[in-house]
Amino acid sequence: MNIARALAFEPRLVILDESVAALDKSVQAQVLNLLQELKSERQLTYLFISHDLQVVHYLADRVMVMYLGIVVETAPVEALYRAPRHPYTKALLSAVPSLDPARRTQRSPLAGDPPNPVNPPSGCRFRDRCPMAQARCASVVPALSETTPGHWAACHLEGAVR
Repeated sequence: MNIARALAFEPRLVILDESVAALDKSVQAQVLNLLQELKSERQLTYLFISHDLQVVHYLADRVMVMYLGIVVETAPVEALYRAPRHPYTKALLSAVPSLDPARRTQRSPLAGDPPNPVNPPSGCRFRDRCPMAQARCASVVPALSETTPGHWAACHLEGAVR
């Protein structure tokens, strides 16, 4: 019903914020397939906000990863999932559940608690949880820079994470 309402005025852009998060997996799959069909038929652009990385991988053409309200990486979906450049993105992707026993994680990829978003740390906001943080990370906010064509990351590490 909400999809029909959203499309009533024939928009070119539809913003979906956690739109399938509360749905049963079978219903979620049906809605995602419908969204793909509508995207193609109506030449829609979606701004899809989600914490479910499997859903993002299925629906997105391009991904933007944020940490405490700051963009830390953006790339075409296949490039980002194949070769993440920011330590936070790498940690997120390593935590995606897998049916493959060789790819299952035994412990959390991140240590510590996220910082207070009202009073974020200086420099890189991810530095207190980053296993590769350097002294520079505490004082200088990393700029979003192109690591490979179309793939951008905000990290002080040489060429970002490989």
